[in-house]
Amino acid sequence: MDKHLSDYNIILVNLDGLRQDKIEFCDHLNSLKEKSIYFPNMITVSPYTLSAHHSIITGLYPSQHGIDSYYHMFKFKKTLVTIPELLKRANYFTRCDIQLETLMTRKGFDEYNVFDEHTVDYKTRHRNLLKDISKHDKFFLFLQYSKLHTYLISEVMSKTDKNSDDDEYFQNVQANENRFVSHLKECDDVVSNIMSTLDELRLLDKTIVIFMADHGTSFGEKRGEKFYGTFVYDYTIKVFYIMYIPNETPRIVQNQCSTIDIFPTIAEIAGLKLDNDCSNVLGKSLFNFIRGSENNDREVFVETGGLHGPWPSPKRHNVFCVRKNNKKLIYNDTPETWEFYDLKNDPQEANNIHDENSQDVIEFKNRLLDHLKTLQIKTKLTPDIV
Repeated sequence: MDKHLSDYNIILVNLDGLRQDKIEFCDHLNSLKEKSIYFPNMITVSPYTLSAHHSIITGLYPSQHGIDSYYHMFKFKKTLVTIPELLKRANYFTRCDIQLETLMTRKGFDEYNVFDEHTVDYKTRHRNLLKDISKHDKFFLFLQYSKLHTYLISEVMSKTDKNSDDDEYFQNVQANENRFVSHLKECDDVVSNIMSTLDELRLLDKTIVIFMADHGTSFGEKRGEKFYGTFVYDYTIKVFYIMYIPNETPRIVQNQCSTIDIFPTIAEIAGLKLDNDCSNVLGKSLFNFIRGSENNDREVFVETGGLHGPWPSPKRHNVFCVRKNNKKLIYNDTPETWEFYDLKNDPQEANNIHDENSQDVIEFKNRLLDHLKTLQIKTKLTPDIV
């Protein structure tokens, strides 16, 4: 990586719950991606914020960092290295602004702020945060925009009859989507406000700004998931990554990549090598794609087990998938079921073509087993793991 990038500030903004296929309704974000390096095929390794945030900040799968269910929200492994902790080695000042303290470890942050998502004025808050942090020579700032999450509950889910056994919700997918989309302008205005404030502060030419989503959301496409975090269909796991780098040639990188790739990417920006205390990081820098030294899709493993499923909530993740080359294998450990999709011809995942004798299915099952064993995840397929 060019040495001058290590002098840049870094801002990482999570637009919590913004689906990749809904960016088209965000004018400012759409315009920004035309000036940036855009990864439209990034896959989250876990489709709910609590787990996804800690994977982003460590470069590790949930089964590695400890938060592999809502039951384990306080089980983050304190010995792990985080992005802010790593950046402090390169003299960055680090700050986090988050909705709830449980959603992000404090480890490595010089300052850690929590806001009330029901009363917060994001524009004023972000403007003040940027003015304050600009006093530092070099900084890393993590921002969470969580209002889409709030609207999903108050303006989408609450509009259907709670006593109808959910039928009304799952029979009105388009209406649910329309309600969600109607609130995207406010999200888009937050993007515009951050970029214009950086411009006013004369920081835009020395700051790398990353906009992404930690997960998508369901509008009721699959019965049993009204929100996110229960299943691993593309509407919740396919996210995006927009990286604005001053004076860098804009481009679209179509290759599939993963949210655990963010950690090594930011390390490379800062000119830092991942030493022995980061040897368990399985992600790879996204600059390999930008340089053209890597051209193939990266295989992605996803794990979840959310609170809102049709079965009792698991004590650990019990839904997994392997996704590569527009094909996806899904394994539900409780109850034990399999699904296989050809995403090129069936992007809505409507036609389960699982056939245990198919060579593709056999190959993907072997890859799934490799991931489960590497990450030491105990399932019906891996009963010997303690």
